[in-house]
Amino acid sequence: MKSNVQKIAVLGGSFDPLHFGHIDIVKNLEKVFDRVIVMPSFVSPFKSGATDAATRFKLCKRAFSSDRTEVSRYEISNKGVSYSVDTAAYLAKKYAGQKLFWVIGSEELVRLDKWRDIDRLKTLVEFFVVPRPQFDINETALKALKARKIKLKIAKFSGVDISSTRIRIDMAFGKPNGFMPDFVYACAVKNGLFNPYGKYAAALGNMINERRIEHTYRTAVRGAQLAKLYGADVNDAVIACILHDIGKDKAEKFESKVDTHGYPEKCAHAPVGAYIAKNVFDVSDEIAEAIRTHSTGDDGMSLLGEVTYLADKTESGRKYKAFAYQCELCALDKDLAMLFALKEVSSLDGVEPNKYSKHALKYYAARCAGKELPEQKTPSAVINLGGSLPAVRASAAVSEVGSKAVRVAHSKQVRVVADAVKPEVKPEVEDKAASVDETETTAPVKAFAPTDDGQKLNYDIAETVAAELDLHKARDIDIIDVGGKTVITDYFVIASASSTTAVKALCGYVEDVLTKKYGLDPLKRDTNSEWVALDYGGVIVHVFTDRMREFYNIERLWADGGNVLRRGE
Repeated sequence: MKSNVQKIAVLGGSFDPLHFGHIDIVKNLEKVFDRVIVMPSFVSPFKSGATDAATRFKLCKRAFSSDRTEVSRYEISNKGVSYSVDTAAYLAKKYAGQKLFWVIGSEELVRLDKWRDIDRLKTLVEFFVVPRPQFDINETALKALKARKIKLKIAKFSGVDISSTRIRIDMAFGKPNGFMPDFVYACAVKNGLFNPYGKYAAALGNMINERRIEHTYRTAVRGAQLAKLYGADVNDAVIACILHDIGKDKAEKFESKVDTHGYPEKCAHAPVGAYIAKNVFDVSDEIAEAIRTHSTGDDGMSLLGEVTYLADKTESGRKYKAFAYQCELCALDKDLAMLFALKEVSSLDGVEPNKYSKHALKYYAARCAGKELPEQKTPSAVINLGGSLPAVRASAAVSEVGSKAVRVAHSKQVRVVADAVKPEVKPEVEDKAASVDETETTAPVKAFAPTDDGQKLNYDIAETVAAELDLHKARDIDIIDVGGKTVITDYFVIASASSTTAVKALCGYVEDVLTKKYGLDPLKRDTNSEWVALDYGGVIVHVFTDRMREFYNIERLWADGGNVLRRGE
C-alpha cells in the first residue's frame, strides 16, 4: 500500500544569480522527491549585498515552472536575515505529517554543526547532501555529525561545477556568459546586476598589462574555491586576489610612499599593492595584509593571507613542474601546501632570499611538525582548461596516449595530465575501467548493423538524439558505432555547439525527447561549462563547444573510417 507521507526537498539559497547549476539540481531533485520547494533568501547570513529580492524571486519563478516544484516567498516576505531553523519550523508546521529534507552541498558538511540552533534543526529535517566538484564528502565531518544524531543522506547525483561567485567574477572581468540562462544574463546586463567586483576589475586596465589581468582573473577564481574549502570569507578573498598584483607595473611610482626595504625586487609590488588597495579602494586591514604577504609569505599569516598566497601559486594558468602536486596538497592540508609552496619558490633560480620568506618557512615548518608530505606521483605539466571534465564513462572519453598522458582521479573528477604537446600519432585505446580483455577491444566493428533487438533499440535512440540535435542547430553531429570495440556502450553521439549556453540547451532538448519518446532518463549526467555528457547505457551523448571538442577529439580514439555516420548535412 502506497504511503501518504510525501518526501519534500527544500533548496534554499540566495540564487544571486540563478544559474544552470541550480536548474540541474532541481531537475535531479524532482526525480527523487515528491515535491521540491525552492526558497530564495531575503538576506543570507553568509552573504552581503545581495541583489534585490523581488528580482531574484521573479527569475526563480521563471526558471522553475514544473508542477513538482514551487518557489516560496516565505523568507523574502519575512525580510531580515534568513536562518534555516526558522524556515524549517514554518515548513514543518505547514506540511505536518510529511517528511522534510534540507538540501545542502557537500562543502557545508564541515560547518554544518555551526549552523544556528542545529540541535533543533536536526529534529525538523533530514539533510540531503549533494556532492559538488572540488568538495569531496568529508568522512570525518560525516562521522561527527552522525554521532550528534544529525540524519544525512548522500545524493546519488552530483552538482554541476558552477558557483555564483565565479559568475560574479566573470561579470567583473567581462567574460562571456557560460553559466546562466539567457533571460538571467539579459536581466543582469540591463540592470547592472551580479557585479560587485566590477569597480576593482575595471581599475586593473590602467594599472597592469593584459596578460597580468588574465592571471588576476584566474587567481580570483581559484581564491574563491580555496576560501570555500578553508572557510575563509569568500568576498574578501576575491577582492584580495583581484588586487594582489595591482602594484606590479607601477611599483616605481610609489617608492617614495611605500617602504619596500627587505623585499626582493620581484616582490616589491606586494607592499605597493597593499598601499594602493588600502588608500584607493579603502579595503580592510586584513585584505591589505593578505596582498602584502601574497608574494613572500610571512609568519603568522591570516587565513585570508594563506588563501591569497596559494591562489596565486595554483591558478589554472601556472605551468611549473610541481603544479598538480601543489594543487593536491591544497586539497589535502593547507599548512603542508603553504610549506611546500614556500620551499618551491625559495628554490627557484633568481629568487633572492628575504626575511619574510625565511620567517614564513620557519613558521610553517613548526606548524607541520610531525606531518609527512605524500609522495609525488604527478607528471611534469598539467593541461588545465579552466574546468573539470565530465566524469561520465571517463575511460571512453579520455584514453591514455602512449606515455604522454595519464588519468588522475581527484575529487571524483577526471583530469587530463599530459605533456604540453599533443601527440600526432593515433593512440591505442585501452579501457581499463571496463575490464575488457584484449579480444573484446580488438574485435572488428560491424558498423551500423545491429545484431540484436537491444542494439537496434540503441541505434534508434542514437538516431533520435542526432535528429533532435540537428533540429536545434547543433553542428558536426556524428554517430559512432563502438559496439565491437568496447562493452561500455553501443553508440556515441557527438555534436558541437556554438556557445556554452547552447551546450546546456541542446542537452536539455535531448533529455526531453528521450523522456517523451522512450521514457528514458540519463543514468548519469556530467557537466562543465563547455562539455556535457549524458549516459543512457547503450548510448552516450557528448555535446561540446568547438574548442573542447577539438582538444579531446573523441572521434580520433574510436573512429576507424567505417563506423561513423555524419548527420545533419
